Amino acid sequence: MSARVDHVGVVVASLDAAADFVHEALGLDLKLSPPASPDGVRIAFYGGEGARVELIQVSTPAALASRLGDAVARIEHIAIEVDDVRVVVEQLRARGVRFVTEEPFVLRDMLAIWTVAETSAGIQWQLFSRVPVT
Repeated sequence: MSARVDHVGVVVASLDAAADFVHEALGLDLKLSPPASPDGVRIAFYGGEGARVELIQVSTPAALASRLGDAVARIEHIAIEVDDVRVVVEQLRARGVRFVTEEPFVLRDMLAIWTVAETSAGIQWQLFSRVPVT
């Protein structure tokens, strides 16, 4: 299996405040900032060479509480790009790993799925393969 770390997803209480720090203090450039999702989730990818940082601001107080708790920010997932996400899912299922969804789904330009942290060494992993954008 060929894999590379693509990004680390960080849930934040304020995307604007976190973005200011990431850009101004750390010098990471904004690479991608798609429009907010229909449910109001805002994301922004920052980086330089190598892996990127994804800042994630959820929109509702209930979602914020469940994903962030009392913290201002926390690492939520590590994203790994693989050659064929379906093959990797089957390999991991054979090891007892469970996933948030039954099958990978299309998200922007990728076919993606997230692990259930308790079944994957306590870490939530986003596994994905690039797919052609239509």
